[in-house]
Amino acid sequence: MSSFTDRLIIMAVPNTAIGLARLLPPGFQRPRWEVLEGFRYAVGSLQHPDEVIEVPDGFQFDGASVPLPFRMLVPMAHPDYIQAAALHDWMLESGLYTRRRCDQVFYEALGVLGMPGLWRGAMFGAVRLGALRWHARKLIAGVS
Repeated sequence: MSSFTDRLIIMAVPNTAIGLARLLPPGFQRPRWEVLEGFRYAVGSLQHPDEVIEVPDGFQFDGASVPLPFRMLVPMAHPDYIQAAALHDWMLESGLYTRRRCDQVFYEALGVLGMPGLWRGAMFGAVRLGALRWHARKLIAGVS
């Protein structure tokens, strides 16, 4: 079974919003977190992993990308899934993995963290929908 080999140690990054965005209530702003001590995720058996993904210290991420209307139900940062969100964001930003692979590892990592099946499925569905937006933005940027 896959597993995180280190616990997540993060720190909130001060808000750097400028202009009118700085006047928004905190719940409307996107928080930023920094990984203080890098961690590893072993895919497959911990003793004989198929792959080890390393998230370096200093990596900054925004937690789970939850649309504003749903943040009362699913906050952007929660101990039950923030490490999976950090892993997913790093995989995406590294450019070493396909979007589909990042999303698959995210789904698996949620299970490793003990996320109940219903919420795990909902969060996976949300990142797959986010993938459609992500691909559409890349296509539009390429056309311009």
